[in-house]
Order: sequence, then C-alpha cells, then structure tokens
Amino acid sequence: MQIHERIKDNFSNLSHSQKKVAHYLLGNLEEVFSSSANEIASLSDVSEATVHRLAQELGYESFRNMKKDIQQFIRNDYRSVNNLLSSTTLKEENWLEGHFVQEAENIIHTSKQIKQEEINIAAEAFLRASHIWVAGWRMGLSVTSYLQFILKYMLGNSTSIPQGEVAEYAAYIKKEDVVFLSAFPRYDVKVLQIAKIAREKGAYVIGITDSPVAPIKEYTNLCLTVKIKSKGFVDSYTASVSVCNAIVQAISYLGEDKVKNNIKQIEENFVTFQQGYAWKYE
Repeated sequence: MQIHERIKDNFSNLSHSQKKVAHYLLGNLEEVFSSSANEIASLSDVSEATVHRLAQELGYESFRNMKKDIQQFIRNDYRSVNNLLSSTTLKEENWLEGHFVQEAENIIHTSKQIKQEEINIAAEAFLRASHIWVAGWRMGLSVTSYLQFILKYMLGNSTSIPQGEVAEYAAYIKKEDVVFLSAFPRYDVKVLQIAKIAREKGAYVIGITDSPVAPIKEYTNLCLTVKIKSKGFVDSYTASVSVCNAIVQAISYLGEDKVKNNIKQIEENFVTFQQGYAWKYE
C-alpha cells in the first residue's frame, strides 16, 4: 500500500499534530526522503516524536521504513502520479487560494536562488551569440517556445530545435553560438545529448532546470535552478517563465540600441506587409 493510501485510510484517526505532518508529507514527498525526522518536524511545526508516531500510525515499523517506502516510490519516477495523488488524497474545498500561494512561493524561492549576476551573464551571452539554439520539449515547451519567440523578435537570430530533427539541427551548432535548454523531469535524454554535443563544440550552454543536481548541470556553462512545485498533478513552470522574463529584461537594458533597432525594423515590416492587428474594437 502506497503512502497516499495509508494517509487517506488513517487520516481521520490521526491527532491534530499528526495530520499536520501528513499534509506536509503529501505535498513534499521528494524533499521528505532526503530529510531527517527533526527537519520534517520543524517544517510541519510539530515535535520530532510526532513524526515517529505518525510513521507507526500509518503501519510502518519505524520512520526509517516510511522513508524507504517514499524513496522507492520516487525512484520509480511516478512523478505525475505522485502529484495527482498528493493533490486529490486530501483535497480541500477552498483550494484556489492555495494554488496561487504556491505559484507565488515558487517565484519567491527561485528569486532567492538565482543571482542578478547570473541573469546578466545569460543576457550578455545571448547578445554576443552568432546564433541562439533553443530546445526543450514536453512541458518544457511552455518555457522554450516563449523564450525563442521573444529572442527572435528582439535579436533575430534564434531557432527552436524540433524534437524529431535533433540530429540535423545539432550538426550546425558552432563555437560562437549559445544553446538554451530546458530540462525538467523526466529529463529528456535528447536534451542532455544536445547539451553534451554543444559543449564539445565549444558553444555556450545555458540550462534551466529544477534541481542543482539535475543531470543537465554537468553539461552547462550556466545552469539556472527554479522551483516547480505544484498543488496539482502537473508541475508549475511559472517561476521558469519569470526567469526568462528577467533575462529578456536584462537584454533590453544591456543591448538597448541593438534591440530598439531590430524592433523598429519589425514594426516597419508590419506596415510593409500590411500585417494589422485588432488592438481594439471599432
């Protein structure tokens, strides 16, 4: 029986303090298996003894056995299942506020992890790049498709690598280029391969991922770590997009004249090609 089922079956019989720990476990399984009972107690605002008693109430011989069970579940890579079960096992009626609070916490946590210097380094790399290659698929597309579009608009030299044409596009990566990659669970092998090839060619590789020990870190010149925790079964990429916005802002500051000239030409082309947009209803 998985820990979600154990908590659900026994929740009504738990003490108030044990319920606090149970809520914390469900929302933080990936952090729990690398935390001590004392750390979990502190984050749940209960005593360490309460954590040990909860493990026994859930049918485990000890806290250590409970952690082993959680660790096995995480290692099986049931990330989406884990998130779905976490969000529905003890679903609260008024869940919407919690959703937005979690999104805000992701951004705040990320802002404390990433330095302004790192954002400036990324912006400067994009500005001096001969060409910018952007890759990262599945849910990571919510990050890469947005950034590639903006970079194309601002700098004119960015290309999104299609998932099915990695071999063809990777062949043209050069030393003077910058490669931006999003690498989130389940860590697409193709993304890691692109990163490795790009580094071997001498290109500057920027990665955005969810953990300082994510596999892509080994192949990047600059790795930006963001928090993707979610109240639902799908990871949140709000903080990731926010980091991209910060890079765009830095590009605007550091390359103001270049960006302004590029955008001016695009606006003139809108007129030339009679490409109009309905900004308001007449």
